[in-house]
Amino acid sequence: MIRRSTLIVAAATLCACASVQPTKSRQKVGEIVEQRTGAKDVITDKQDEDSRALVRDRVAALVAKPLTLERAVAIALLNNRELRAVLEELGVAQADLVQAGLLQNPTIAGDLVNSTKGNGLGGGVALTQSLLSVFLIPAKRRLAKSQVAHAVVTVGQAALMLTRDVRVGYLAALAAERDLELQRTMVQAAEVADELATRQLEVGNLTMLDRQLFAAALDEARVHWADAQIEATVAREELTRMLGLWGEGVSWTLADAMPVLPAKDADLSALESRAIRERLDLSAARVEIDSIKHAIGLRRRGVIAQIDAGPVARNEVGTDAGHEWVIGAELSLEIPIFDPGHADVGRMQAYLRQAEHRLQDAAISARSQIRVQREQLVAARRKVEYYRDTILPRAEEITDLTLLQYNAMLLGTYQLLETRSDQTEARREFVQALREYWTAHSELELAVGGRLPSTAP
Repeated sequence: MIRRSTLIVAAATLCACASVQPTKSRQKVGEIVEQRTGAKDVITDKQDEDSRALVRDRVAALVAKPLTLERAVAIALLNNRELRAVLEELGVAQADLVQAGLLQNPTIAGDLVNSTKGNGLGGGVALTQSLLSVFLIPAKRRLAKSQVAHAVVTVGQAALMLTRDVRVGYLAALAAERDLELQRTMVQAAEVADELATRQLEVGNLTMLDRQLFAAALDEARVHWADAQIEATVAREELTRMLGLWGEGVSWTLADAMPVLPAKDADLSALESRAIRERLDLSAARVEIDSIKHAIGLRRRGVIAQIDAGPVARNEVGTDAGHEWVIGAELSLEIPIFDPGHADVGRMQAYLRQAEHRLQDAAISARSQIRVQREQLVAARRKVEYYRDTILPRAEEITDLTLLQYNAMLLGTYQLLETRSDQTEARREFVQALREYWTAHSELELAVGGRLPSTAP
């Protein structure tokens, strides 16, 4: 028993010197992010000013180049303030772990008395230490370690969600920028038609009704172009917020064209079992259950709420020997008569059952979510393939045939412009279909808990 107590005190002394910096936890989060998103070195191990300066320099270097999807994700994981705030959960959990390994501070108490028979002053002093806190240190540390593990997977899940949001926002900004270009093309075509109609009206080859119809078409094209400008601005600002940029950093440019469709999607048959095994939110729910179990065990051990022991020294008065210092020991024990702890244990057991039900519900929801998003991905692929293989080739062929007849003077300029506008509209819809596909792809990756196996485009 003496040896065990000595080991406990020694361990507590070592824990007192433990660092409150969550270096290992941040490294684990970095490994999770790298494994599941491919982004490397985006979670720094330190929080000092030098590290923050390095992060600022790296973000500035990334922003100075045209943004690819990978660069956008890296900037967000380094610079997003909400994720930075969530990362501080690791510091809280690490501090709790250090605190769990510490002994309670000893208590010193004293009294001063005056003899009623004129024998002078007397009193005593006592130094007591909670014995229960010593023996509960291992259990408290196990509970604190489970809370650290919960913080790690919680922060990891937040990083994955941010990665999904950035990818979706990047695709939205890219599609909005491309749509703006195509809308401008349609405005230019409408301007050519309107100018031609004006000239034909002047020479009497066009009625006023037809002239106004072309003017109305130009008005509609300009309105759609204005809407596209607003949508592009909104999409750009939403991505800027997720990247945590301001000042000169908001002048970033996009590098990529819309990513093309992969040759085929990865095998989607085993995604449900993989998600149950790997999803971080489910892992967090499991860790929470373990934490509650540890807390129940800790509470059961602590039914006797307080045991204090320590040395006592008193200066007795009114004795034959006069003032005499006596030394002894003091033991105080809280007797659990009125509150034996049953209510606390019952409450924790209810929390445990609640957490278990929520884990089961989350697993069921995850499976359903994957089935839905898998079907959305399949449907989005079919849509893109139909545009790529049928609609766009047909629109191009129609334009080519129309141009042949225009060159042979069998069709007029208006028909050629209308055909090219239809082709531009088909391209706009194809871009949106590609955006829907890659958005569904990002959503499915988050639902699974990591990257889907890559396939060549």
